[in-house]
Amino acid sequence: MAGNLLLKGYTAAIATCLTTELNSLADTNTTALSAQISNGTNLDLLVDFQLHLASVTISSVQAFGTIFLIPTPDGTTYPNWDAGTYANYLAQYYVGNILIKPVSAAVFEGASTQIMLPPGNFKVAYRNMTGAAHAASGNTLSLRTYANSYT
Repeated sequence: MAGNLLLKGYTAAIATCLTTELNSLADTNTTALSAQISNGTNLDLLVDFQLHLASVTISSVQAFGTIFLIPTPDGTTYPNWDAGTYANYLAQYYVGNILIKPVSAAVFEGASTQIMLPPGNFKVAYRNMTGAAHAASGNTLSLRTYANSYT
């Protein structure tokens, strides 16, 4: 008998993973890693990210923010991470982009959805590729996790 694979809905309320790390982040720079986020109990399969930029002026149609998800297979030790710079080895942790439309001194809200999660602990990082530094305050990257159900 065939079944259906359905989304279960969000497991918990939206949670902020990066805040002050995004403030005044220069163009092409990468944040430090977020605090550790645990997926060991819920074992959710997917995550949605939401980016809030307090005030941004973008003239390029190619502006975006890049999200990295860094797992720890042993539960405690994370790979080396260079905040500020971008090295090619960081590309293995790339999970998605959030496209940022051209705006002038405006608030921006964007999302990247349906990103696969590891079954344990992980951290998040972000790279600014907007062509300008982010605002000095009020920026956040948040996440919400969820799973599937089979009926």
